[in-house]
Amino acid sequence: MTEAGMTASAPLGYHCAWSGPGYFVNKAHKITVLIGWLMCWSAYGESGIEYQHAYGFLAEPRYGEDFRHFDFVNPTAPKGGRIRVPQMGNWDSFNPVSEKGRLGAGLGFWSRDTNLLWDSLLVPALDEPATHYGLLAEGIAVAEDQSWVAFKLREGAYWHDGKPITVEDVLFSYESYLEHGSPAVKTSFGPFSIEKINDREIRFLVPPEHRDNPTIPIQLGGILVMPKHYWKDKDISKTTVDPPLGSGPYRISEFSVGRWLEFERVENYWARDLPVSIGRYNFDRIKYDYFRDDQVQTEALKGNVVDVHVENVPRTWFEAYDMPAVDEGYVKKVEYKLGKPAGLWWPIFWNLDQRRFQDVRVRKAIWLLSDMEWGNQRSYGFWGIAQSFFHDSEFAALGMPSEDELKLLEPLSGQIPDTVFTEPFKLQPNRGGGWARENILEADRLLKEAGWIVVDGQRVHEETGEPFHIRFIAVSPALGGSFIPLTRLLKRLGITSSIKSPEISNWLYRNQSGDFDASSIWFLPDNTPTLMIRNSFHSSEAGKAYGSNWSNLRDPAVDTLVDAIGTATTWEDYVTAIRAFDRVMLHNYYWIPSMAKTIEAVAYWDNFGVPEYDRLLRLAHVDTWWWDDDKSKAVRRFTGDSN
Repeated sequence: MTEAGMTASAPLGYHCAWSGPGYFVNKAHKITVLIGWLMCWSAYGESGIEYQHAYGFLAEPRYGEDFRHFDFVNPTAPKGGRIRVPQMGNWDSFNPVSEKGRLGAGLGFWSRDTNLLWDSLLVPALDEPATHYGLLAEGIAVAEDQSWVAFKLREGAYWHDGKPITVEDVLFSYESYLEHGSPAVKTSFGPFSIEKINDREIRFLVPPEHRDNPTIPIQLGGILVMPKHYWKDKDISKTTVDPPLGSGPYRISEFSVGRWLEFERVENYWARDLPVSIGRYNFDRIKYDYFRDDQVQTEALKGNVVDVHVENVPRTWFEAYDMPAVDEGYVKKVEYKLGKPAGLWWPIFWNLDQRRFQDVRVRKAIWLLSDMEWGNQRSYGFWGIAQSFFHDSEFAALGMPSEDELKLLEPLSGQIPDTVFTEPFKLQPNRGGGWARENILEADRLLKEAGWIVVDGQRVHEETGEPFHIRFIAVSPALGGSFIPLTRLLKRLGITSSIKSPEISNWLYRNQSGDFDASSIWFLPDNTPTLMIRNSFHSSEAGKAYGSNWSNLRDPAVDTLVDAIGTATTWEDYVTAIRAFDRVMLHNYYWIPSMAKTIEAVAYWDNFGVPEYDRLLRLAHVDTWWWDDDKSKAVRRFTGDSN
């Protein structure tokens, strides 16, 4: 290595028959119960619990119990070679449990790439909206009344040191996350009581107030299991750059703190022959290199320092790849559509702890100055113009509210804007010229109505004399530059501003501590965004250290709709609740929606075999591509690389 307990009583088993999307029927008791789709096959544990191989969130799993591999992989892909992947910023920890530090790539929850070092109880199928299959868990079971979720561990699962993975490891991991994890992780995992049924079975007891949430099995199944015996003499609450013991398909081999880290494939990975692993984890080495911004990453790709780059700057995508390697086919440019909402790409949000931004008139006034069409023209049409927090999905609140939405919205009348009921949310009436006189006049009217008047060219509050100044912070200079058109229009209205692009760790700290007026972050939900919505917008998450509600939104009406999302019992109710939430957020102008990234633009050196797939939940080059010796030799001849 180099640097550069208690036993639960057995519940009654049950048999299953289908009764429609999201439900099954317990024949013995003649009761229809919601648990998402659980594929039903007989796999009783010693406890008498009948386990299933998959859990689908309000949808039928695509793959049956006897499936051999996922359809989005090449089951005969050869092992070998390497892939070098760029990352933004830096890192300083290998510990995913601690809320402190910046975790290295390939190690965390909800990452854009698969976790390489540790295994979870369940893993998602990337070609399904929200279905998870057993990895460490041989099976999953959910009580009829949702009062518990049980998992049965596989035999033969072991750590990289050869010791078996046990129920005690699951218990230790869960308790560690609850005690030391970030607010988002703590919200995801409970707290629930746990019963050790026997050496291979474990049951999470769900409190009554959480039993209406069908995403709980997915949340619990996502636990990255840590080795209790490894951590017993170490402090799991602290950051560490000592490569920890894992169980996954890779181990950390070399690294330089903050700059890069490299993984090597574990040849005797215990799960290598499971259906969820066949055709995956094909590279012998995976290296993540860290860079300051997108431009440097692009140059690293062009210079053959990295193998693949996800391009986020439109002008770069259309202009910077005019080079022989692309012309002759040695560098490929591909655009992928993902099978989930496009969401929002770096929308502006306000620090709602500040009184001025608590006034919807102020927020709408500034929103009116944002010309999305002009921005899209400047970016070659690369972006979609977002009309929703869930752009390009059925969750988007388009048009007028449906009858089902009104059942959620009407009880909130007086707490939400009247326009929710009278008109659909529309984009600003800009025409792509960057100047919309009627918008400027309306923004001026709203600001004056809110008490912000102009004195000697400066917008000030009529009672306090406080000048209206906005401190924007951006994660990169390129993003900061995108704020400039808005700040120019703000200046015309007498509002001064500044734009800072601090080092990424300082940018993160300022967002989490509220040391900003306006900031920007992507909002990229998946097909089960329950937790992301709660963590980002519920009042209970505002003001938390290391939390995700950076705008410090505290709105009882929004809370009510977030709660409705979490307790939806059918897919139709789930979609309805998210649309109602989306509608209220939009009409309150809490965020400026801006653009949506409807494609993933990927440039890569043609060293690889790439499986045929479309609309996966995420890009999958790290865990589904493979090294192609013939292609690699051709690339090396072109580049003159003799290695």
